[in-house]
Amino acid sequence: MKKNLRLVAKNIRSNITFDKRTKKLFNNNFYTCFDDILSDDNITIVGIYYPILNEISPLDFVKYFQKNQIMIALPVVNLDTQTMLFTKWDTKEKLKKGILGNLEPTSIKNIVMPEILIVPMLLFDRQLYRLGYGGGYYDKAICKLKKKFDKEGKKFISIGLAYSEQEIISIPYEIHDERLDFIITEKEIISKLD
Repeated sequence: MKKNLRLVAKNIRSNITFDKRTKKLFNNNFYTCFDDILSDDNITIVGIYYPILNEISPLDFVKYFQKNQIMIALPVVNLDTQTMLFTKWDTKEKLKKGILGNLEPTSIKNIVMPEILIVPMLLFDRQLYRLGYGGGYYDKAICKLKKKFDKEGKKFISIGLAYSEQEIISIPYEIHDERLDFIITEKEIISKLD
């Protein structure tokens, strides 16, 4: 079922674009969401992704994070352990093509644990479940980061970026699938708190 959904979702997403007005609406929602989060929490590190296949780009917000003195980290996938690590990223640093086709840092020396993780998606629903590419890397990373920060008595926040057209009534989820805390689209900010 998920396999077929992924094929349909990739096709749908590949045909979506933001015009200038819609991009401005998305950006406003992004800033509103992050301004609220940053006003309440002492966030020092954000994990973002390098966009592929018509994903919404979190790279547009790098200056915002830098202005707020938040370190940026990119994921590095380890196929042997089936895990995703996050490494500090200087935007001037060269990137290499990763195992899954995404760009990632060439070195994994500076491993960090982001308090906020921004994730891509193929589809989402109102319950804040997302459909990814099927590797489970983000679900495992979210679970690991939640546990780590929970032990320390700190908050961890996961945020999905999506086009509103990627919404469906219900994502078929399994026990290991993690719900996001927020999903930002050009139309709204969906939150677990709603």
